[in-house]
Amino acid sequence: MKNPFLSVRMRLLALCLGSVLVLGGASAFIVLLMVQDQQDREERQTQFERYETVHAVQQAQGLFRHRSGQTTSANAMGDKAALDAARTAQQVAKTNLDRELLRFARFDETSAKRIEDANSAVADLSDRAIAAMVAGRQPEVVSNLTDLQQRLDQIEETLRAAKLREQTQLHQRQTGERQRVENAIRFASLVIGGAIILGLIATFTVVRSVIRPLQITTDAIRQVNAGAIEIDLPPIRPDEFGDMAVALRQFRDQAERLRRLAYYDPLTGLGNRARLEESLQRAIDRSRQTREPVALFYVDLDNFRAVNDKFGHKAGDRYLGEAASRLNRFMPPGAQLCRHSGDKFAITIDRLDAGSSLENTLREQADSVLRGVSESYPLGDHLLHMAVSIGIAVFPGDGETAEQIIASAEAAMYVAKKNGRNNARFASAQLTGTMRKQLALASEIRRGLERGEFEPFYQPVVDVEQGRVIGAEALLRWRHPENGLMPPSDFIQVAEESGLINQLGELCLIKAHEQAQVWASRNRRIRVSVNLSVRQVHDGKILQILRGFGSSPGSRERLIDFELTESALLDSTEYSHTMLTEIKRLGFRIGLDDFGTGYSSFSYLQRLPIDKIKIDRQFVTAMGASKQALAIVSATLTLAQNLDLGVIAEGVESTEQMRQLRILGCKLQQGFYFTRALPAADFEAWSIAFERGGMEAHALSVATREPVTIGLR
Repeated sequence: MKNPFLSVRMRLLALCLGSVLVLGGASAFIVLLMVQDQQDREERQTQFERYETVHAVQQAQGLFRHRSGQTTSANAMGDKAALDAARTAQQVAKTNLDRELLRFARFDETSAKRIEDANSAVADLSDRAIAAMVAGRQPEVVSNLTDLQQRLDQIEETLRAAKLREQTQLHQRQTGERQRVENAIRFASLVIGGAIILGLIATFTVVRSVIRPLQITTDAIRQVNAGAIEIDLPPIRPDEFGDMAVALRQFRDQAERLRRLAYYDPLTGLGNRARLEESLQRAIDRSRQTREPVALFYVDLDNFRAVNDKFGHKAGDRYLGEAASRLNRFMPPGAQLCRHSGDKFAITIDRLDAGSSLENTLREQADSVLRGVSESYPLGDHLLHMAVSIGIAVFPGDGETAEQIIASAEAAMYVAKKNGRNNARFASAQLTGTMRKQLALASEIRRGLERGEFEPFYQPVVDVEQGRVIGAEALLRWRHPENGLMPPSDFIQVAEESGLINQLGELCLIKAHEQAQVWASRNRRIRVSVNLSVRQVHDGKILQILRGFGSSPGSRERLIDFELTESALLDSTEYSHTMLTEIKRLGFRIGLDDFGTGYSSFSYLQRLPIDKIKIDRQFVTAMGASKQALAIVSATLTLAQNLDLGVIAEGVESTEQMRQLRILGCKLQQGFYFTRALPAADFEAWSIAFERGGMEAHALSVATREPVTIGLR
């Protein structure tokens, strides 16, 4: 439990408060010293002023004595004018003396009183001495003068004592002040020095209590980021670092979960594709130093799709788990098993002995895996025969990197499948060259899907009686960055074999639906046909996509039609029938493409929810030269009319074919006679121009070999 008094914020707060108290105490002490110094200055100034006052009294007393002597002399000589002047000066001196004595009395009233009394006696004795002198009383003169001198000496002694006393006090005050200043400075230095030392100790303690746990936490985070398993985690403390330690443990656990998600397959618990590539590359790098070969078994389950289709995905997952368990049990000791993708596994075997026996050793190990996996597997009430095909690639020789070794082994695996399955094949340039090209093309298809290089082109379906474009077939094209515009024939087969046909089909379907919606918003209701592969039917994901489609703007009509080839329906199951029925229930139409080229066309019309058929191009092409072809086309049209099915003739390439089909009653036609497949914008411009010009203008343009965009402005 976190203790709030031990938290980092409390420590930092205490440090800040301590610093404030130290600085505040030092500042208060300095202010106190300044106040004391000011008081000392004022007292020193006062003492100095007292000293100056005593000195001023001495000066005034001396002047008064001098003026009194002048007055006595003038009186003795009987000079009235001089006497008046002397008395005036004496009076001024007396006034000045009284003023100074008044100041003196403020701090030494006793001395001032003594001086004032002595001065009064001096004046009286001086008058009596003069009077006795004038009367000739010499003894009285001597007596008065003696008393006068004593009074004067008393005044001098009093002033001298006062001056000495004030001077001594001034000196003592100055000495005491210097001593206090020195003591204050010494004490202040000790206080400030101690405060600094205590502050440094406290700062170091607090900072260390913060920095060290922070460093430990940072090191632990680096270890977690590096993917380390054994991590030196910081202890759980009763402060914020304790919270960080708890969070770091949660982060480590989450990172471990993410690492397992990133490097391990959740279904089988084996390493995934990223783990395979990383471990294989490490083995290759080690092999470059040790010269020990590295082998890779690329293992694919045979007929796994049939298990999924027949028993469902959950049963398929159990089947995969059992296969992983058997592979792990029968693979060579020390090898590493990973799940590459889907029903494909990879076994990495390193530290092999190079030599002539290497191929025999690997073949024996592969045979052991084949025998171990081929045991019967009970699934419910069924007993399944499990089998695998293995491709073997060796470094060095079959590639320089992990990616190249995997590609070589995968290519060899496909060769093993084509040679009857349940066997192993070694990679070689002659054996796997074509497979590598197909795998490279499959990789390019994946990148093309990621980069948005695929787009549907649209070939129009024309109503030749009305001279109007009523539909279009969406045909996927690949804008390859190096090979330019590629037709489906260059990549569809590889896409089907590599399992990418579903992604291509979904892309074409979504873009075609979006384009049909755009045309509908412009009051051009054009039905767009999209080819549907049997893999899409078996996958079932297409229903989720279709349920998310809205109807066309301003109408509840669905503008997407699906076309299935007869060859794609050869392995149709009850599941396929259920899927097609659900598609039909959602409001989408279903057509049968290449009608008449197989052996079960009529049975499909009876069993499946078909809305239209397309007459194959080979019959349209042969109509002019073959009565049989003409009869098949005519019979197909009659059959479609009786079954209330729509009919489209594809592969129309000449005016004669167009007119002959029209005479037979086939008004919906498609082919190069009208135009090749076009991008959406060009298709829209062409269809507008075609409808403006009409069939006659188009026929004339074909006859004169003019561009098919007659009337386009």
